[in-house]
Amino acid sequence: MTVAIASLSSGIGVAVYIAIVSALYKKNLKDGLAVLGNISVGGAIERVTNFADKVTMLSENGVKSVIVPMDNLNELSNVPPIVLGNTDVPFYQNNQMLVQKAILLD
Repeated sequence: MTVAIASLSSGIGVAVYIAIVSALYKKNLKDGLAVLGNISVGGAIERVTNFADKVTMLSENGVKSVIVPMDNLNELSNVPPIVLGNTDVPFYQNNQMLVQKAILLD
């Protein structure tokens, strides 16, 4: 089961972006995945608000990996250690890194 969270405001949520890329290339997303963030039309990645709370909530609901914008890296220390022990939290800084971390490659 794949989980994706997006906040649609001034751009497209990265969950929507990664779903479109996945469908176009006919590739599956990694199991137990959540992606956080927003991407502008120009490709700028926006940081996530309430980062630690979102990662904790997703982990408590069975998510195995939460892909997060690099701008949230300095907030990683706010995530409880038990959550980091149960959930992988890779970071991305552009759309290419996001695709590499979210889509299963053959």
